[in-house]
Amino acid sequence: MARLFLPLLLAITHRGNDGGFASRLPAAQAFAPQALRKGLRKEGSFPNTHHEGANLHRSPPRRIQSPADTSLLRMEHPSSDDDSINASTAVDKTKGLFLPLAGIVSLSLVTLAAFTNHLPGPPIDATAPPPFFAAIPFGVIFSGSCDPYSPSLIYRDLFSTIGAIVAAAIFVKGITYPAKMGKIESRDARKIIHTLSAPLFMLLWPLYSGAYGARVFASIVPLLNTLRLYLAGTDSGSGDETELAGAISRSGDAKEALGGPFVYVLVLLFSTLVFWTDSPIGIVAISNMAIGDGLADLIGRRFGSTNKWSFNKSKSMAGSAAFVAGSFVGSYGLISWLT
Repeated sequence: MARLFLPLLLAITHRGNDGGFASRLPAAQAFAPQALRKGLRKEGSFPNTHHEGANLHRSPPRRIQSPADTSLLRMEHPSSDDDSINASTAVDKTKGLFLPLAGIVSLSLVTLAAFTNHLPGPPIDATAPPPFFAAIPFGVIFSGSCDPYSPSLIYRDLFSTIGAIVAAAIFVKGITYPAKMGKIESRDARKIIHTLSAPLFMLLWPLYSGAYGARVFASIVPLLNTLRLYLAGTDSGSGDETELAGAISRSGDAKEALGGPFVYVLVLLFSTLVFWTDSPIGIVAISNMAIGDGLADLIGRRFGSTNKWSFNKSKSMAGSAAFVAGSFVGSYGLISWLT
């Protein structure tokens, strides 16, 4: 209490002629406690006050959170939608690796079988009548009428198969992508693939060697297409398989890939393994299935509306004529090319 009233008592005792406290305020301020000075300063009573003491008791400034800080916090804590998108992307990448891995494994196994003499090479005398076992499918393996499978022939068949796989992928992509973009109707894309896939593959058969095991290498191509259609039909493949299923199905249902298209590649696989270039039976069967049936649908839908058969209104004379002409021309052309 003495410290509180002592400055005021001194100011009253030394009061000058000005009639106020203004001339003695600096001296009184020096002895006044801080709380009193702060209250007087708010009222404007101390014009020449020093603020150093007050600054020591100021609260630290608060940081205002900027929008950038908020965005950084959001980036550090991704939402569940981002997690689901990343998970689906990883699954699609995994699915996309299945078919390439299947191709690598198939090529490796067949190449290993050829190098270990488990696949026969060229016939010893191609002009001589084959023995009994050589006349039946795969019977030549037991007849012993073939030379060894030389490395040069193995590499030739291996690289021919790789080239055929790449060419088949490019061809299918060249049809399915325009169909996906709406440039080609789905039914037209389906029939184009149906008509040209097998004949174009058979046009590559002369690239293979004359070894008996060459057909085993070549059968990898329809085998991979069989796996691809299975993945597309069961919705287990990547985006390319989904695109293929949409292009070859009539109604857009992916399960249709396991119908006619699946049977198509199975017939091609069987003809490649069993008949190859040794017999025209496989060539004629594939020509009728691919070229004849494909042209019948393409020509019949465009030019057969006015010439339906009386006993079957779903078929037309134009389509039937296209089937016969396409089968004959395709069979004759392929036999001439392969023999």
